[in-house]
Amino acid sequence: MVDTAAWLVDRVIPEVPVRQWVLSLPYRVRHVCAYDADVCAAVRGILVRAVSGYYERRARGLGKSRPRAGAVAFVQRFDSGLRLNLHFHVLWTDGVFAHELHKGRVEFCEHAELTDPDVAKLVRTIRGRVLRCLRRLGK
Repeated sequence: MVDTAAWLVDRVIPEVPVRQWVLSLPYRVRHVCAYDADVCAAVRGILVRAVSGYYERRARGLGKSRPRAGAVAFVQRFDSGLRLNLHFHVLWTDGVFAHELHKGRVEFCEHAELTDPDVAKLVRTIRGRVLRCLRRLGK
């Protein structure tokens, strides 16, 4: 995981600040995700949409035009003891790419400081969306 993250930062992702986000799940949810690929994909999508939305809303609030966050998400299925421990690692550009229509250029807008209340709000949002998704899927 560390080698892949370093390769992405050094060779794939543009030279902008990058932040790693990790989503750990309660045991019951991680087991459902581990044995049901559709549920795993849905939870990963919820995570990506929630954090990307956070970055993009903040940028729009600062007047940035058409902001888009960039991310690469990985599912890690085991811990260091090779026990089942499904969780997600995501590398996000720590900011957004903004594009002004008809200007033909894109600029990177770095994100300001991330605060504990920001993270707490995201955790509540992701938790609520995951629970609704699991109920909808009958899990």
